[in-house]
Amino acid sequence: MKFRFSDLLIFALLFIFVAAFPVDLFHIDETYKLLIHISLRTLILVYYIYVCFVNRINIFKFYNLKRLLLFLPFLLACFSNLIAFGLDGGHFASVTMTPGYLSLFIIFHFLGAIVEEFLFRLFIQSALVRVGSIKRIIYGATIFALFHLLNMVNISTVDGLVTILIQVAYSFGLGILLGFVYEYTYSLPACILLHFAFNFFNTVLYQYMGCVTSNFAFYLTAVVIALVLAAYTFLIYWFVLRRNDRYFKE
Repeated sequence: MKFRFSDLLIFALLFIFVAAFPVDLFHIDETYKLLIHISLRTLILVYYIYVCFVNRINIFKFYNLKRLLLFLPFLLACFSNLIAFGLDGGHFASVTMTPGYLSLFIIFHFLGAIVEEFLFRLFIQSALVRVGSIKRIIYGATIFALFHLLNMVNISTVDGLVTILIQVAYSFGLGILLGFVYEYTYSLPACILLHFAFNFFNTVLYQYMGCVTSNFAFYLTAVVIALVLAAYTFLIYWFVLRRNDRYFKE
């Protein structure tokens, strides 16, 4: 798949506009802010789908479900926060989230997963045709992580800044996983579902339950899971992918 640099720039700038839209400047209820974000993400998604339609890109196909089974252990990353909460013996905060707001929150994260996978996997990673597959994954994950710095637009405290930097590190790891899945399967729906599962269990459900976990348990669990999945990824590459010229050919 080949897009011109100008095309990729337009895709990225539109994403930046949506992601960094200063909705907090409006003195309105959080529900309406969420609706604004959902509306903007819907508009950019419609544009991305239009681009795929014009270029005759099949975005809905699951390529070889047997290959996707190799990546089921990656779902472990989706439960890292809940695992840390359980191991830490954390407690529940008194967080109130109405069913209506919860529904919007889920839609917000689902649209986010779709839009981000269109941009970072379907458009950007696929466009890196002049480098090998391993480099494509690393470059794509790096770009994916750096774009999460856009969340700093609504940050005004040091603690908030630290949270964003941790999110960037997390996003790099998630980008590696998603890039690996996409490079091997070329299945955008698989990447979207994995991305949404990560967001749903680690953010939506975690916040809805009002989980509170110590930083030590949070970081330790994240590091252990990252090491386990990194080892598993290496095994997949070494015993399955490196022998196939179609995949990971440098």
